[in-house]
Amino acid sequence: MIIRQRLLFVLCVILALATLVTACARPSPATSSEQRPQNVALALYGFAAGTGQQLRTDSIAEAIRVAYPDWKVTSQAAGGEAAMINKRIAGEADFFLTPYLRRLELEVQTPLHPEIDLEKATAYNLVVPINISYVHFFARSSTGLSSIKDIIDKKLQLKVGAGPGGSSLLFSKILGQYGTSWTEAESWGLKREVVIIVSPEGVEALQSGRVDVGLSWSEMPSKAYIGVTSDLKLMPLDDPELVQMLKGLGFYEATIPAGTYPFVTKNVPTVAQTEFLAVRPDMPEDVVYYTLKAIFNNKDILTAAAANLMLTREKITESLVIGKDTGVPFHPGALRFYREMGWIE
Repeated sequence: MIIRQRLLFVLCVILALATLVTACARPSPATSSEQRPQNVALALYGFAAGTGQQLRTDSIAEAIRVAYPDWKVTSQAAGGEAAMINKRIAGEADFFLTPYLRRLELEVQTPLHPEIDLEKATAYNLVVPINISYVHFFARSSTGLSSIKDIIDKKLQLKVGAGPGGSSLLFSKILGQYGTSWTEAESWGLKREVVIIVSPEGVEALQSGRVDVGLSWSEMPSKAYIGVTSDLKLMPLDDPELVQMLKGLGFYEATIPAGTYPFVTKNVPTVAQTEFLAVRPDMPEDVVYYTLKAIFNNKDILTAAAANLMLTREKITESLVIGKDTGVPFHPGALRFYREMGWIE
C-alpha cells in the first residue's frame, strides 16, 4: 500500500514537471516579428461592372480581406474610363487595375481635364502583374476583309465599333500608321459606333450588323465570345510596321490560338499588354508590402478570375522590364516583397 502511494506521488511529480516544461517551451503570444499595419481602409477600383477586369478586382479585394480581417477593403466598378480618372484625381482609388497603357491613357483623358496636370494627377506605381489583355479585332465575314489595312486601301464604308476612349484612340493610331485619320476616313463613309466590343453589347452589335468591325482588348478568351458561333472573323495584326508602332506604345507580339473561339480555325497573330495592379504613389510601403503578401498567400482566390494569372517569378521579372520600358516605376513596398522572395537584388 505504501509502495503504491509512493509510486502515485512520483507519477504526480513527473506529470507536474512535464506540464511545467511544456508550458515553458510554448511560444510566447507576444508581439510577432511582422508588425503589419492594423485597421487599414482600402478602396480598389475596377473598370465596369460585369467585366473580367472587375471580377479580378473583386478577387484581389477578397484575398486581402481573408488575410487581414481587420482591414476594411472595398471593391467597386468605376463605371468607365472618365469615371476612373476622376476617382484617381480625387484620391479615392487606392489600388486599381490598369485598363490600358499609360501612354494611351494620357492621350485619351487630357482633353477631359485641360486645367489639370494630368500626368502628375494620375501618376501611379506598379505592384504586380495580374493578367494579359489581347487586342481583338473582330469583323463580320460579310465584309470580305483579310487585313485591317483593307479598310484604308479600299476606302470601305463600314461601321466601326470601339469604346469611347482607349479603343477609339488605338484605332486612330492604326489609321495614322496607314496615312489617314478618323476625319478623312469619315469623309469616305467610315462610321464610328461607341460600343465596348468585348462585352455582350459588342457581340450583339456584330451579330445584328449594327457594326461591321470592332476593336478592343481583353483577357483570352474574351468571356463574351465563348461559344459564339456567328459568322465572324478575328483579324490578324501582323503587319511588321504596324506591330513596331504598337510596340512603341507598350504592346508586344502575341497569338490567339486556333480554337479559342468557335470561329477561329487557325492561329491569329495580334498584340497584347500586361494588366497590372497599380497603386497611388503615396501609399505607405508597409501597406503595399502586406497587400502583396495577402495576394500571394491567397492566389487560389484569383485563379478563377484571371485566365493568365501571372504570380510567378518569371512573370515578375518580365514585368520589371515592362515597367522600365514604359517609365512607370514599381512601388517600394512591392520591390521590398520581391527582394524578400529572392526574385530581385
